[in-house]
Amino acid sequence: MVSILISSSEEYSGKSSICMGLGKIFQDSGLKVGYMKPVGNLLIDVQGSLTDEDSEGIKKLLGIEDQAKYITPIHLTDSLIDDALMGVEKDLSEKLLEAYSIISKDKDVVLVEGTGGIGGGAMYGLSDPELASKLGMKMLLVTRFDSISAVDRILCDMRIIGDTNMLTGVILNEIPSNMEERVSELVVPFLEKKGIKVFGTIHEDVTLRSVSITEIVEDLHAEVLVAPDKLDQLVENYLVGAMEADSAIKYFRRQPNSAVITGGDRADLHIAAIESRVKCLILTGNMRPSAAILASAEEAEMPVILVRGGTTNTIEKMEQLIGHATIKQQVKLDRVIELLKTHLDIPAIAESIGVEFQN
Repeated sequence: MVSILISSSEEYSGKSSICMGLGKIFQDSGLKVGYMKPVGNLLIDVQGSLTDEDSEGIKKLLGIEDQAKYITPIHLTDSLIDDALMGVEKDLSEKLLEAYSIISKDKDVVLVEGTGGIGGGAMYGLSDPELASKLGMKMLLVTRFDSISAVDRILCDMRIIGDTNMLTGVILNEIPSNMEERVSELVVPFLEKKGIKVFGTIHEDVTLRSVSITEIVEDLHAEVLVAPDKLDQLVENYLVGAMEADSAIKYFRRQPNSAVITGGDRADLHIAAIESRVKCLILTGNMRPSAAILASAEEAEMPVILVRGGTTNTIEKMEQLIGHATIKQQVKLDRVIELLKTHLDIPAIAESIGVEFQN
């Protein structure tokens, strides 16, 4: 059995997607895969028990049967943080090692996901390098290449890791289209001259940044007025309806895979959105539209959802939601696998940790 810890330079780098995609690719090659996220920092309630949102999603999509309490044995609660700050000793290492021994049993490879950024958990001795050291494994670093400062983050991460032999290499993720050439021609050679192996570069992808209408409803605590059976559709962007109807139709039609946010009293914009066949109509201010608008949306099979908050507050929530989209749908997992197979040197990743991988 071999294992690797997948870390990141920052939060929302895409390391959960990498874990999920590599896990599925290894499974498809005939390997028995285990998965852990030792420290859960995105806590949710599942049937009365705390677990981590990322680990629960990966457990489901990869068909992993291990119990959640071993996949994520440590929960980043306020109590844990307060105890760490007050110097209260916890048996976290013992709990970690016990869970790892159970997860790794009868597995060919175990993927361990780090917590937030590379230094997350340092106050209680569970930063990613400390986790890797305790579990006796190497690290793979995922960096979101949002700007050239990503290079500085990687070099700083190397200093945090300390032991250069602990890092197998890096993946540069979510590279903007206008930076792809610069990354391949300048950044990758620069990093490799520094002794940092680059396993691949992945560009930004609209499918992975998209969210389902179900997620929008849940995040906005919205009421579904029309088409509750169409909530599995993916929304790539949001548009704000605050203009004249004639201009709105042209605006909406340019981005049909979007949700339109507008006041519940703007019937002209509701009609424009319906005619433009956008994915979803989000009405703010808890103002219900007319029966005629709802009937038109029903005919177009377009979900209409109602939120209590104002337009500004709704925009802020949508910005946060789309910017931090998670992998919960099979279509997204399929896209992740496609991107990894196309843009990563998976045999080299496997070789770096001792996995016998049949491509």
